[in-house]
Amino acid sequence: MRIRFDWFTPNTVKKFLLVISISLLPGAGCSLQETKATDSAQQQNQTVGWIEKGKIAGVEKEVKVKLDTGATTTSINADILEQPGKETESGGMIKFRFSDGDGVKQTFELPIVRWVRIESRQSDYIRRPVVRMKLCVAGQWIEEEVNLADRDDFNYPVLIGRNMLEKGKLVVDSSQTFTKDPSCPAQEAQQ
Repeated sequence: MRIRFDWFTPNTVKKFLLVISISLLPGAGCSLQETKATDSAQQQNQTVGWIEKGKIAGVEKEVKVKLDTGATTTSINADILEQPGKETESGGMIKFRFSDGDGVKQTFELPIVRWVRIESRQSDYIRRPVVRMKLCVAGQWIEEEVNLADRDDFNYPVLIGRNMLEKGKLVVDSSQTFTKDPSCPAQEAQQ
């Protein structure tokens, strides 16, 4: 049996390869787009340790912060100095003093955004005031809700919860500590 190759001319081969190349391009483009999207998403997230140094807008020195994916809302150590007579959902000013146990102290007076209900082991629940504050973590200022708590008995005066982790696109590596520079641009703290 003899096979004919007379249709197999250089012109025919070029056309055949051109058709195959064009048909493969859409698939190659989709693959490239998926890779770019994945790379972009990975670049947005920043991995940090479970303990980092950070700053609070209005406080000159750095403080140690614990990054906790189990906490819904960020919490800072606060000694309440003055609060509204009635625990309304929002409104009213609250005056409190932040301290880290190592001599860093700062007094704040901020509007109450809302009250949060925290389950407690000793009693049914505790109501804590929530304010908006700006904290510097991993080189970026993040403004978000912070509940005020007595954290004197805890190792870290600031607990960064999921609200700030998500807003700052921070991913916690529980095997690492002090991985990022806490420096943030000074002008952003004032805004």
